[in-house]
Amino acid sequence: MIESLLVVVRWLRRAGLRILAPLQKNPDNAGFRLSSPETSTTTIDGDVGWGSRPPAMLRCSRCDSDVVQRHPHDDIDCPRCVAEHSHEEFTDLELQYLRCPVCGDEMEHGQRHPESIDVPEWATCHSCRYHWEFRHDF
Repeated sequence: MIESLLVVVRWLRRAGLRILAPLQKNPDNAGFRLSSPETSTTTIDGDVGWGSRPPAMLRCSRCDSDVVQRHPHDDIDCPRCVAEHSHEEFTDLELQYLRCPVCGDEMEHGQRHPESIDVPEWATCHSCRYHWEFRHDF
């Protein structure tokens, strides 16, 4: 009887761990989300401001390699040819895409005022519906 009780307890423990595994904190994930992208046609969450801009994939002006700028105020250093650019030179490099901080997919991005602002003003991830805005105009 005790052995069968131990088997049941072990089974319940394994089942509980399987249920809790997706709910445990993931250090690579920006936040916990219970939403499903398939249930909505609008954005689910997002951020505003240049300081919270998603990571950018840029093209090196010297060797045409891809260079990741994880945070908007990080310097831009090419790992292939060791070209170095300050974060203020962001507009001098070709922006390939912005990477979603929630799911990691490429984001659609664009500018609303290309004649006055030469950085992306918005980006939307079509996989998880995350949205970033440079600024809001009211």
